[in-house]
Formats: sequence, C-alpha cells, structure tokens
Amino acid sequence: MSDVDRAGKHDGLLLGARSKPASAARRPAIWSVASTELQVLFAAVFLFGLFAFLYPDSFATEGTMRNMVRVAGILLVVGIGQSFALIVGGFDISVGSNMGLVSVLVALLAVSGTPVPTAILVGIATGALIGLVNGLLIAKLNITPFVTTLGMLTFLRGLADELGNGGSIVGLPAELSFFGRANWGFLPSAGAIAFIAFAIAWFILNRTRAGLYIFSIGGSRETCRLAGVPVTRYEILAYTCCGAFAGLAGVMLTARVAVGQANIGQGFDLLSIATAVIGGVAIGGGSGRLSGVLLGVLLLTILTTGLDIAGINTFYQQMVTGLVLICAVLVAQARNPQLLKRLLRLRGETPKAMDPNVLNLERGELK
Repeated sequence: MSDVDRAGKHDGLLLGARSKPASAARRPAIWSVASTELQVLFAAVFLFGLFAFLYPDSFATEGTMRNMVRVAGILLVVGIGQSFALIVGGFDISVGSNMGLVSVLVALLAVSGTPVPTAILVGIATGALIGLVNGLLIAKLNITPFVTTLGMLTFLRGLADELGNGGSIVGLPAELSFFGRANWGFLPSAGAIAFIAFAIAWFILNRTRAGLYIFSIGGSRETCRLAGVPVTRYEILAYTCCGAFAGLAGVMLTARVAVGQANIGQGFDLLSIATAVIGGVAIGGGSGRLSGVLLGVLLLTILTTGLDIAGINTFYQQMVTGLVLICAVLVAQARNPQLLKRLLRLRGETPKAMDPNVLNLERGELK
C-alpha cells in the first residue's frame, strides 16, 4: 500500500467517512502523485540525454556517473530527512547547519583518536538530538517551524565555528573514507548508504503506525487530535528523524571531502526542500512519496552536473535551481482545483463554465 493510500485510509478512519467508496476518493490523489513523478522522470531523462549529446566525452562517462552517485547519495539522505518534516506539516531549514556541526564534531573525535564507528554514531546521535530539540520547540511550545529552525540554524553555525575555531579540521583517519568516499564493491559508498537510508525511511513511513500518524497529522492536525492521536509525540518524532538523517548526511559529506568544516552543509537546507517539493511532497504536509524525492534528487544532480561541465558558474546554477523549485511549486499548485477555482474567479470566469469533469471534482471533494 502506498503512502497516499495509507494516509487516505487513515483520514477516512478518523473522519468516519463511509458514504463514499474509498477507492473513488483516493484515485485522483494517486494519479496526481504518479503523474508528478512521471513528469520529473521525463525531465531527468531529457536533461541526461541533452547533456550526453552536448558533452559526450565528459558527461556520459563512468567517472562522472560515479561522482553523480556520490553527490546524489548525500543529497538524497538530507532530502529524505526533510520529507519527514514536510509531510508532518512543517519544514527544517537548519539541516545544513546540523550537517556542519556534525562534521566538526566527528572530525574532532576522529582526529583525537576516538574509534571511527563511535565518532559516526555520536555524529548521527547529535543530529537526532538537534531534531528532537526542534520538534520539542515546535510541537510543545507552538513556535513556528520557520522561527525555530532559523534560530537553530544560527545557533548551530556559531557553535560549530567555536568548536572548530572557525577553520577546517584535517588529518582525518583513512577508515572514515568508507562512509562516503570509497567504494563498497562496485558501488560508491555514498550511494549504498543512501539506499539503506531510503529503505529505513520507506519502512517507517509505509509499514509502521508512526508513519501513518505522520501522514495523518500533516493532512489534518485537528482531526487527529479529536481522534485521540498523540500529535505532539509524532510531530517530535518526525523532526527527530529529520535531524538524524541530516546528521548522517553530515558524516557522509565529511568522509567524502576528508575535512571537517562548520559550513560544509551550506546550501543543503534549501536543496533538500527543493528535491522533496519537486518530487511531489506537499508543502503543508499530508502527502508525498520517497520515490518522488529520489527522482527530485536525480533531476537536480543531473542538472547541476551538466551545468558544471558546461562551465556555468555557481551563481547561475543557484539561479537555475531556484527557478526549477518555483516552477515545481507552481505546477503542484496548479494541480490543486481550489487554486484553479480562485484563478478563474480572478479572471472573471465562473466555475460553471469549466469542464464538467472539473466541476464534478469540485462538487465531490472540495467542500
């Protein structure tokens, strides 16, 4: 059963909706999500073909593919974590600073002689602790996700600079490279770790009661409260998962570049939101699939790698990424019949002049 199926089923259970066949109510949402993923997949295939045609000697090579897997693996782990926060109805813009603090902490521990596995576990636990604090502030004290994670971003950036004396930490042990730079057999370790993280996150969201509640809270928080769901507990859990995955990504990135830096995760905060939204995770919560996040990561990785090879500077790449994100949000909103209805009203048209299928959709589902 898919994410949307499970969320829709639980919403129906909470609302006690029995008057309408469940399959009829779920079908449009399922097709909408699948259509989003197909569009992202088509765009990724198109870009890959375009860059492979324009730069056959530098883009479509084994070395470039391996490097793309390493880059995409780290971004996918952060994007998966961000999806937890988005699905529950919030977001986390402190994931980049979370990665920076974890990078400095793991590097300091590794250089001081702490066994690498212990340093890695401490890094992931630190990321989870940061997410836990975010969750407590948002769910318990009702501070908005933006204010909470913005404050956390600033705090973590200062703390990481203080711990690392504002510089880079070098001389990391070679064993750490197996967690993000070296290969596991034929597969880059970053890709293998991302695959494991994907499987764990998929299991949590699709095969556990916690995942069911996280989707349901994002869909209708008040309904969940009325139904007796411990909303606060599962909202905190969602942010804790987000922080843990960000911490994991921080360890992977540190291993890949073999340096501990406070600003190592800069840019991943917005990129993680972009990949999730491009893949169909709804801003506001309640829907989204990890397969869509994977495709969003694939699209952005192909795009940025191709632009790199084309010699486009970083500033233009950031502009293109921002435009892609805005377009993705606009497309997602255009799928919302409520928005379409408002747009038509602004144009002076009445919904009665619309296609009958759209009118049926409005009458049946959007009251």
